[in-house]
Amino acid sequence: MSISAAAGNRKAEARGASAKDLVRLFRWFHENPELALEEVGTTERIRETLGGIDGVEPLDLGLPTGALARVVGDPAGPVVGLRADIDALPLREQSGLAYASHHEGRMHACGHDFHLTALLGAASLLSAQRDELPGTVILLFQPAEETSVGAREVVGTGRLQELGVQELFGEHVSAELPGGSISVDDGAISASVDRFLIRVRGRGCHAAHPELGRDPIPVTARLVGSLQDIPSRVVSPFAPVVLSVTRFTSGTTWNIVPETAELEGTVRTFDTAVRSVVEGEVRARAQALEAEGYVTSVDWYCGCSSVVNDPGLTELVRDVVRSQDGLTLVEEGPSTGGEDFSEYQGIARTVFLHTGVGESTPLHTPTFRADPAQLAPAARLLASIARAALEDLAAR
Repeated sequence: MSISAAAGNRKAEARGASAKDLVRLFRWFHENPELALEEVGTTERIRETLGGIDGVEPLDLGLPTGALARVVGDPAGPVVGLRADIDALPLREQSGLAYASHHEGRMHACGHDFHLTALLGAASLLSAQRDELPGTVILLFQPAEETSVGAREVVGTGRLQELGVQELFGEHVSAELPGGSISVDDGAISASVDRFLIRVRGRGCHAAHPELGRDPIPVTARLVGSLQDIPSRVVSPFAPVVLSVTRFTSGTTWNIVPETAELEGTVRTFDTAVRSVVEGEVRARAQALEAEGYVTSVDWYCGCSSVVNDPGLTELVRDVVRSQDGLTLVEEGPSTGGEDFSEYQGIARTVFLHTGVGESTPLHTPTFRADPAQLAPAARLLASIARAALEDLAAR
């Protein structure tokens, strides 16, 4: 990070949103969570906040929810982007916070309220130093990350491509890292996410006479064990794979042998070739039951791919973190969780980092808490990353 970027960001702090402003915004978003593709109120509040920041230009995202804006310094300079997700989870909050969710069965349990508030803070900081920016910063507030469709829809609009975004940066809170800790690892940092649904059809009958039917339960139970062999006996031990069967459903009552059984689950991988091998094995092992007289089907749903950080941009972000007072660079390692930020890898160079928000219960749990005291440092970091990226591109 250049000295000018660091100095400019410090000067802008006095003119940007205060830490108290960010906490107030964060509490409002936490109290008003909205699910994927339903983020109407969230979108309105984001646009309202952006509209109140001098120097931030609202743009049309081309989607019903979500928001897009930009801060223009040198209009002839490079273009980089910052992205935050905005949707919540279908979860009943039990955090005990005074600003807990006002909506039963909905909760910001993955920190998206933190992400979007930090990005609004970064927008305020960047607008205050726009005369010193050697290019343009795009601000993307993405809907529907939790359903893995939001990023794909954003890319599908073509808006980022039209705006000429060359590099895009995203962040996610980490419940495992203490406040002030930042992780930005090189290479693959998240897994691809696939979902499978297997149906096994036999022949139902009276439970007192199983010989008159073809019971799907025992063979489907056997299939569960067979699937668990794939990560350890088919794939190299040096290629991480998670295969979890999460639902086994069959039958309607105690005295009827059912006609069908269903298995559902997920596969997480970091390599495209391994991903293909696992899918092929799951299909083959299900189909093998047909030799015993059963009819099988496998539905495979390909979700987001693995997030792979650009090596050069990873170093740039690390340098920025090192330049920030109160932040510590740590290594967290890859996660088998999924993140649809990977969709942007096809249109720009990308980096995804993790921000410690105080040790908490895990993400996606009803007691998760993000420490609001980390909002201002996160906003400063995002603004500094954007400026450093612009200066790096402008110097080439």
